Amino acid sequence: MYQHILVAVGPSFSEAALSAAIARARDSNARLTVLHVIDSVPSWAGWQMECLSDMPALVNQLALVIRRSSEKMLGRAGIDADWQTRRLPEDGRNIGRVIADEADRLNADLIVLGARKRGRFHLGVNHVRTVVCRRTNREVLIANASVADKVRVTDLRETALQAS
Repeated sequence: MYQHILVAVGPSFSEAALSAAIARARDSNARLTVLHVIDSVPSWAGWQMECLSDMPALVNQLALVIRRSSEKMLGRAGIDADWQTRRLPEDGRNIGRVIADEADRLNADLIVLGARKRGRFHLGVNHVRTVVCRRTNREVLIANASVADKVRVTDLRETALQAS
């Protein structure tokens, strides 16, 4: 059904998105590309951003942690994937737009995104997925934690059956 799946990973719910993408790639025998868009000026830095001289090092360290955990999941699943990293440009584009543009550039059939945890007062929690959905004509799958749990149970059953 799918030939190329793009999964966006980041600090929130990467595991759910990657688990769902692995399951879809396995079902469709599709190529999998993992994309991490690095925000050099993350919102979590807040008003202290200008005071933190080692912010670039912290951002790079977070990117490394995300990549390592993603590679561990891919290794456990026995799936090979291409890894793409993009820095968020300072021209006003946001993460959702970079993801949509990258999916178009790679000609991906499906984009898999993680559902973010609900924020305080539910403000801005759907912004990335809304932008991706508006900017692309590709299918978009929003994976939440329950999807990741179901995938893990299925993977465990398949592993147990293969071991028998």
